[in-house]
Order: sequence, then structure tokens, then C-alpha cells
Amino acid sequence: VKGVCDNIAHDLRTPLTRLRAQLYRMQQQAGEGSAEATQLDSVLAEADTLMARFRGLLRISELEDRQRRSGFVQLDPLPLLQELHDFYLPLAEEDELVFKLQLPESLPALNGDRALLFEAVANLLSNSIKFTPPGGEVILRGVNENGHTRIEVLDSGPGIPATERDAVFQRFYRAEGGNQQSGFGLGLSIVAAIVSLHGFTLEVGESELGGARLLLDCRQNLITQT
Repeated sequence: VKGVCDNIAHDLRTPLTRLRAQLYRMQQQAGEGSAEATQLDSVLAEADTLMARFRGLLRISELEDRQRRSGFVQLDPLPLLQELHDFYLPLAEEDELVFKLQLPESLPALNGDRALLFEAVANLLSNSIKFTPPGGEVILRGVNENGHTRIEVLDSGPGIPATERDAVFQRFYRAEGGNQQSGFGLGLSIVAAIVSLHGFTLEVGESELGGARLLLDCRQNLITQT
């Protein structure tokens, strides 16, 4: 199924791009404010949604290419986590959430791709902020656990039921509590692909705040992942 999805996403990318371009030209030729222009706006939005789904699938396929590991470097996770907190703090405040950063004075170095790790933790934070009601709390935490780094994202939202904690990493899966939120169900699949590429592990549980707890264990195990 994975192979079929990847092939479909790759094969349809070009015709979808052409379709979108043709629709845009038709929209430009339609009279502003006309019924035709309004209908084309709607069709263009649907085309953009389809293209976003295919981009997500291709992104996952790209991340599953183990050759990406050749660019791994040693990096300090403290500046990375500080940057993520600074980046998402305005969004959390806009949603009337308390967003805390909890870090020790130092953390063990990580071996990996900084941009990909930023993307992975950003996806976790984005989900926590999205699903936590106003007045709630989100925590980004770094922990030195016996000489290796652990990154945690905790929130006071509805949490993820135990029966769904494995399924949320599957492509297009969306938890029952998240059906009213926007998205394609690919965010956590991309996180899972990044985590697997690095040889890390990701666990889902219940946080001390009553919501979800996402734990990224950065102990690296690449021996069996060639």
C-alpha cells in the first residue's frame, strides 16, 4: 500500500500542477465578482488541497530514503529547543495558551539533521497548540536522561486515547477528537519518518497536565536500520 501511495503521488504531481495552472488562467480571464470567478475560486481551493496531500506523501517518501543520513552532524539541542519555543510562543499566546520552556543548563549533543529535527518537534508543538483549548498549557521540555537527550511535548488538551496511540502515526489517520480540526493526517506520519531516519523512538502517553505527552527519545539505534 505504501509503494502504491508513493507511486500515485509521484505520477499525479505533474498533471495536478498543470490542472492548477489552467484553472488559474481561467480565473484571471473571468470577470471579477462573477459567478464563474466564484466557482473557480472554490475549484482552485480544492486543487490546492489535493496538491498539499500529494506533497505530504512525497515528503514522507523522501524521508524514508536512508541516504539522507550522510548529512548528519553533531548539534546542540538547547538552541534548537529555544528557537522552537520562540517560534511558537506568539501562536500560543494568540490562542490564549501558556507555553513554557523547561531546559537544564546543558543537554547531550544529538547526531542528526537540524532542519528535520526542527520540523519534527514543530509538528508535535503545532498539534498540541491546535488541540489545546484556550486557557490551557503546553510545555516543551528537554531532559538529560543518563547521558542522552529526551525531548517532551506536553499539553492540557483532550489527549490521545490509548487505543489510538499507535494509529496516529499512520498516513491520513486522524484521531476521533480531531475531526473538526484542519489537516490531512500527515503531520505525525512525517514526524514518524524523521524519527525513524534518525534511529530515535517516539512514544505517546498521558501528560501530567491531563492531555497528551509526546516523548522523543534521542538514543540513536541505526545498527538494524540500513
